Amino acid sequence: LIEMSTKDQIQSLKEGKIDVGFGRLRISDPAVRRVLLREEPLMVAMHSSHPLAMKKEGVFLADIVEENLFVYPSLPKPNFATQIMSLFAEYGLDPKNLREVREIQLALGLTAAGEGICIVPRSAKTIQLPHLHFIPLLDDAAVSPIFLALRSMDESEDIRSLFDCIYQVYDLEAIEYDRAVI
Repeated sequence: LIEMSTKDQIQSLKEGKIDVGFGRLRISDPAVRRVLLREEPLMVAMHSSHPLAMKKEGVFLADIVEENLFVYPSLPKPNFATQIMSLFAEYGLDPKNLREVREIQLALGLTAAGEGICIVPRSAKTIQLPHLHFIPLLDDAAVSPIFLALRSMDESEDIRSLFDCIYQVYDLEAIEYDRAVI
């Protein structure tokens, strides 16, 4: 298991250094095939005393555009922060109180301290900090894709087994997905 950016994964796949990569970015390369595993809903993390925390049904991007917003990671680009900024732009919104931080743990730590809010994938709800509260982001496009990247011509039995394992976990966890054909 090697941690690397999506961009680095593409290069490592082409060089044969890794067999698959997981990421959230839509980077195209003819030598690499991306398989959409699922679209993960986005949530807004905030301090439990934040006025929006009472909106259990969720909020829209327009509701949070004026908030102090932490995005992550700060480098390398493109990244999840780029994806979040593109989501705001898609709705014609431009958050003014934006602060990039190194990683999700720092963003959520500052959020739990009441310094601002943060947009995260729903799976980040497993990160538990005192006073950290999560509510859904209600905009239709408020999802983050999860891709598996592999070499375009790779259709090995190991790759098929990996897909089977992923879908078994999704079934056990009741995670919605469309099964990819490989």
